[in-house]
Amino acid sequence: MSELVFVYGSLKRGEPNHPWLHGSHFLGRRRLVGARLHDLGPYPMAVPAAAELKLDEPREPPEPALIHGELYALEGSVLSRLDQLEDVPREYQRQRWQLSDGSLAWLYLGRHEQVIGLPLVPYGDWRSTPVFSYGSNLCPSQLARRCPRWDGSGLVARLEGWRWGINKRRLGRAPGEGAAGLVRHSGAHCWGVVHHHSPDDRAALDHCEGVAAGHYGHQRVQVITDSGERLDALTYVPTPAWRTPGLSAGGDYAAAILRGARHWRLPEAWLGLLEAELR
Repeated sequence: MSELVFVYGSLKRGEPNHPWLHGSHFLGRRRLVGARLHDLGPYPMAVPAAAELKLDEPREPPEPALIHGELYALEGSVLSRLDQLEDVPREYQRQRWQLSDGSLAWLYLGRHEQVIGLPLVPYGDWRSTPVFSYGSNLCPSQLARRCPRWDGSGLVARLEGWRWGINKRRLGRAPGEGAAGLVRHSGAHCWGVVHHHSPDDRAALDHCEGVAAGHYGHQRVQVITDSGERLDALTYVPTPAWRTPGLSAGGDYAAAILRGARHWRLPEAWLGLLEAELR
């Protein structure tokens, strides 16, 4: 009988223990709500948030009780091997939890006393970062060129309280030509896609977005999925020095945004707004 297992650390694709899942079937990315991920150095440990009601030290800002991971279907014999790898029950406990999509899966959990004083994993995403794309990085071919380790997946989401526009000047372009940017605006929203990027790919994105030169800056935001799920992500926001209202997108740039919006099937109303803005 097939079992579902949610993995979040060294068993993920590209991680050293992933071969232990040989013969299993990858079902996609999933999220676990109600636990936090702690950094033990070579690997992480998930601990139920309920066990952290009395923290040993304050953490500012606290990470949400959400963990990003991968879901697999596997045979019971593989599950038994994983129990050995995770040293059940001495180091980890195997428990069945409900994931954000409603599915029930096994996962390996630690205890609060094992992680006292250890840092939390940013965004609850081990060796990866959820990044919210809303401009030309929506285009899969462009993103794949910039981020060769990207797995091609994406999660459509909405960002509240920010207004989308062509408001970031582009270096070396014709006067008045710009790129997409966000500005805080009560009552506004923006649709986009959350991608997960490795440290190397994130560094490549930083370079493409001119972070070191002060073109765009990092902004942590909370987005909402179609199902109402809330999760934190990093996005790129133009710095004040490079922000100018009333710019227009060049033809190739506009085409990349629209190609991406159609690929990810962003809402029709949002696609219509993009088409009107990018004429």
